[in-house]
Amino acid sequence: MGIKSALGNAVGFALLVVATGALLNAVYLVGVSVLSGVTGPRIAAIVFSLGLTVTAGFVGYFVRKAVAGQVMPSSFDVSVAYRGGR
Repeated sequence: MGIKSALGNAVGFALLVVATGALLNAVYLVGVSVLSGVTGPRIAAIVFSLGLTVTAGFVGYFVRKAVAGQVMPSSFDVSVAYRGGR
């Protein structure tokens, strides 16, 4: 495993850990809000945590896939699809 691959895997895994932590934070804040009442800052923190979960989760997933070479390259030729497959 090269340094680029190891670094990419570490960054991708770290982003997945951040996404998991943000999800756990959102669940905790929802529980606190149910037990002691909803406030504006809690709603903002829940929305931020859920957004961070989605963003960090997808980026971490795709970084790990790109390092593994399992992502379609951006220069992939799709012109056959527009010609009806001929």
